[in-house]
Amino acid sequence: MPAVAYAATGVVPASTSWVSADRGWVLGVDTLCPTAKCTQLVRTLDGGKSWTRVKTPPLSVPETERLRVLFANDTTGMVTDGEQLFVTSNGGTRWEPSGIKGTVGALGFDSSGFLAVIYDGTSSGLFHRELWFGSWQPVPGVEVKGLSYGEIAAGQVSLSRFGEQNRYWTRSPAGWTEEPAPCDVFSATRLAVVGTDRYALCSFDPGFGNMTKELRKSEGGQFKTISVPPSAGITTGFAISPEAALVAATGRDWSFVHRGLGEKWDTPLTLGGPPFEDLAFSDARHATLVRGGPGQEFAEVYRTDDAGLNWKLLRIWLL
Repeated sequence: MPAVAYAATGVVPASTSWVSADRGWVLGVDTLCPTAKCTQLVRTLDGGKSWTRVKTPPLSVPETERLRVLFANDTTGMVTDGEQLFVTSNGGTRWEPSGIKGTVGALGFDSSGFLAVIYDGTSSGLFHRELWFGSWQPVPGVEVKGLSYGEIAAGQVSLSRFGEQNRYWTRSPAGWTEEPAPCDVFSATRLAVVGTDRYALCSFDPGFGNMTKELRKSEGGQFKTISVPPSAGITTGFAISPEAALVAATGRDWSFVHRGLGEKWDTPLTLGGPPFEDLAFSDARHATLVRGGPGQEFAEVYRTDDAGLNWKLLRIWLL
């Protein structure tokens, strides 16, 4: 009997990752799943106009953590449910488990492979796996005691515990080297890179729906504050391109995307409900984010084609 195409079938999005304006991935929960706990990865090759299913490893739908997907290109990617971590080097045809036991924090890539921050119950450290083969190995020295979800950007890693320590490393051909952290121990750190310039968003002094934020930049030396984004919302995301800097934040039942050009900031997107996650540029003008997720009031993917000035909702329907 031929397969039946159900109308309005799709995926309740939890996480998204894009490698270009047209090519992206969404990880979430299959709407046809009778238990509402069947994870499904889908991809688009036309900017979200159409979606196809991709083989998905056996992830759980976490109670407190978040399903996450991150791809570096069309073939190389990772998915996690906060405890299990799987990688693919062939676009999802085959997934390989990490074999590491612990809490999965930040995910990223470098020129030779996969990167992940893992908490083993005692300390949090950076782990690396070669692109095509091999096992995950800890990166010597890039570690802090206790639980740290960490932050990874191209050539940068931050590991911190609020009020206790905030450590920062950069990578060169010689390996990873610790440098002075861009933010202090009472700040949450977000990292980004544009060309050879490194950026950090330092968020601190949280209040009722507000948080002080400072955008700092390093051109190879010390980080210096170059701009102050709006204080509205607790920071949930940060992305930067040659066109603009974007900050996602949530507070007082509202979520915001603040947009900055130099010292001037505005807030082009304000929506009620759950926070914005996975804010990221795929090129200078195209960025995406997830609003909420499975089990929340909303589970949606938004996209901008003009570096954050205007945003539109993407439908994740499958034929």
